[in-house]
Amino acid sequence: MFSLLFLVAVSFGLPGAIFSQEQPAAPAASVEHPALSFARRDLTRWTAQVEVSVKTVVDRQAALDAATKAVADAKAAQQAADNAVVDAAAAITAAEQAKAAAEKALADAVEKKKAADAAKTAADAKVPVTEQGVKPATDAKAAAENAAALVQQQLKIAQERVAAIEKGPIKPEPAATRLLNTLTHDRPVIACRFDSLGNSLFAGAQDNSFHRWDIFSGPMVHQPGHGSWVGAIQLLPKLNQAVTGGHEGKLTWWSDLDSTPKVVRIVDAHKGYLRAIAVSPDGTLVATGGNDSMVRIWSAVDGSLVKELPGHERHVYNVAFHPSGKFLISGDLIGVLKQWEVGPWTLVRDLDAKVLWKFDAGFQADVGGIRAIDFSPDGKLLAVGGITEVSNAFAGVGVPAVVLFDFETGKQLRVMKPKDNFQGSVYSLRFHPTEPFIVAAGGGNGASLWFWKFEEEKSFADVKLPGVAYDMTLHPDGLRLAVAMFDKTLRIYDMGPTIESPPAPAAK
Repeated sequence: MFSLLFLVAVSFGLPGAIFSQEQPAAPAASVEHPALSFARRDLTRWTAQVEVSVKTVVDRQAALDAATKAVADAKAAQQAADNAVVDAAAAITAAEQAKAAAEKALADAVEKKKAADAAKTAADAKVPVTEQGVKPATDAKAAAENAAALVQQQLKIAQERVAAIEKGPIKPEPAATRLLNTLTHDRPVIACRFDSLGNSLFAGAQDNSFHRWDIFSGPMVHQPGHGSWVGAIQLLPKLNQAVTGGHEGKLTWWSDLDSTPKVVRIVDAHKGYLRAIAVSPDGTLVATGGNDSMVRIWSAVDGSLVKELPGHERHVYNVAFHPSGKFLISGDLIGVLKQWEVGPWTLVRDLDAKVLWKFDAGFQADVGGIRAIDFSPDGKLLAVGGITEVSNAFAGVGVPAVVLFDFETGKQLRVMKPKDNFQGSVYSLRFHPTEPFIVAAGGGNGASLWFWKFEEEKSFADVKLPGVAYDMTLHPDGLRLAVAMFDKTLRIYDMGPTIESPPAPAAK
């Protein structure tokens, strides 16, 4: 500021006194020259003017400074704005990049969610599937444990049986008969036979197959070979074969009994239901009877027809060879028994078992017949079974009965019936191979095994069964027997003395 004032003073030729507070004393004069007065006045005015100018300059300088500062501030603001624009552009770029990344991340997330949803759906679907696998696995484990328990139980029974027999021969005790094992099927079982070793149980059922169960390990073999139910079965031990008869009238031979049975041959044996089969003691002949009222004899070796034996007036229900092999007995629906001489095939005589038959006038139908037949091991006695005292043919209401004959004389010795009241029929019977009693099986309003001594009319022991028994076979040991039942089972019972533990669980 001082420099500026100095320059203004110099420019206008002002004396240096302008900067002093004190003015020099004027020379004494009486009258001041006008020029001097004007000069002094001009000086005063210019001084004032200078002060105004200086003030203006100062003000302009201040304004310039303010303008300069404003420019600087504007430029700074401009720079800041430029920077902000750059920053904003960078931010936009970054935001766009972030947006692209976010959009990609969103798309990825959407895809991942879809995949997660699909995985969840699959997992949700898999859970019930895997849960379904738990029950079969649990059931399989339970079945395995059940089978293991059965094997352990049967092992214990076998050990106790051996120990008891080693002490002395065991005789059957019918009153002590109890269940050992149960083999199951999906159809009613109507015929059964043990093999000669007692290891396998062969059966026919209400289907078209030949069945074999291993009574120790339990495996089953079911081989088709008929066109209808298989109701008759016999074994040919010397040929290691079996023969079965079907309701369609065919007679079928089977081989490979120890593995998977195979059909050897099939012959058309009867017109209609083939009801019974018998094998001669020497194993060379097979006799059959059927609903065509015929008895036919076949070669066991090649299946050729040996002889036809007409003579029955009604369906032939049963046939049996005498233990000597010299005779064949056939029995029909109306209780007539015919004795044939083997070889010449001549009719020897008729035996009367018509107590097992009734003609129902209301239904106009024959009821009963020779439902079961067997010879004593020595051939002296013949027993046939069925129903007697029929009061309701339609419902099968009657009394089970066994008719016992002296075979040599043909005399009827007695009619044997259950000791307890029972309504039904005997469907199968067997002489015990070493002891003097007959065992029979059957059913009606219940089911039972009955045991008779030869000299008594009433059974001395009855064993209830859970279902109607259609057939029964004795085990080679003389202590066990198997029953073919309508309840879709084969049940194995033991007549030996009570030396075993309680029966094990059923095996399928």
